[in-house]
Amino acid sequence: MTRLTRRATLYGLGAGSLAALAGCASDGGPGADDGGDGTDGTDGDGGSDAAPETEAHQVGGALSGPAWNREERRGFCALFTEESGAAWLLRDAPAETRAFVEATDFDESVLAYVESVGPTTCHNAISFADVAVEDGTLVASASVRGPGDDDVACGEAITFSGAFLRVTADARPDAIRASVTDGWGETSELNGADGVLDPERLDGYVRPDGDPETVPAGFDCEADDFERHPAVYEDGVSWGSGGGVGGDGRGLELRVVDPDGDGGSEAAAFERGDRVRVELTNASGHEAYVGNQGKYNLELRTEAGWTEIRGAEEGTTFDYTDEAIGVRPGETLSWEFELTESGLVEGGPHADALRVCPDLVPGRYRFVFWGADDLAVAFDYVG
Repeated sequence: MTRLTRRATLYGLGAGSLAALAGCASDGGPGADDGGDGTDGTDGDGGSDAAPETEAHQVGGALSGPAWNREERRGFCALFTEESGAAWLLRDAPAETRAFVEATDFDESVLAYVESVGPTTCHNAISFADVAVEDGTLVASASVRGPGDDDVACGEAITFSGAFLRVTADARPDAIRASVTDGWGETSELNGADGVLDPERLDGYVRPDGDPETVPAGFDCEADDFERHPAVYEDGVSWGSGGGVGGDGRGLELRVVDPDGDGGSEAAAFERGDRVRVELTNASGHEAYVGNQGKYNLELRTEAGWTEIRGAEEGTTFDYTDEAIGVRPGETLSWEFELTESGLVEGGPHADALRVCPDLVPGRYRFVFWGADDLAVAFDYVG
């Protein structure tokens, strides 16, 4: 018969029960609300000490997906100073977790969220220690907790866990720095600016190095009634990285990917009939909003500057809707084109009216997504 220790009993309870019992165990288990030394958070004279009040809630899994790669990092952390900021995490969250977030008074408290990973099914909870607020930053240690007893049977399986920590302090922090230890005992320093993905490890590239081998003098269409699609962005573009609608911060990453290649970071030279894919990934730790995926320009670099390659009959009106599309952290939107005149408009916006004129020529082409922070990538076409 398996002997259940106090810790094993605690870990066997559901997420809501675990949060309710937090701080009761003598080993200062997950969610201990005291000042970190087993006291009630007051000094000997009855006055409040510097430690903030805390309450933990175990989620039972990784609410981000997980979006991050365990081979590249130990986990993910974020700080939420208002309930709406955590909305993207709560879409598939248990009812107990949603209730914990909704019960937070964000006028007085903030929520820290940490995810990590371990080697067995018993590595399914996260404990917090050394919680403090330093110069507006919440600092803490977070560790994946295992069974703690040899008599507890654990399945060998990679197990992700997540936990919220409600922190109430005299001065609410607006940033987070956490020392996160995974179930293998490996530790990394993480902060809320890290996001869920490392942009350097995304597939694809932003633009080829150096100048293009071919820069045509122009890209003139001989049709008298042809009018080019307007460039619907400001004078400058953000190459590869930027924010969502209205330039709200950063975290969106745009890349060119060769769908028939190895997805690496080396720039490919595409030929006629090849397919090219453009990917927009939210690498941040917060939800970003973009316009619909039809809001882009396709351009060729000429001696006169970047020139839109698509157009329509003179007088055509190009209308676009103004809905905002939420992109969750780790989520990717994509566009894929065949490098032919018809393939560059097929399936896109106003496909019944737009056409490429004249025919494609070798050179450097650019995709500008003005449904976000005027994000741009480029690739070379050799014909």
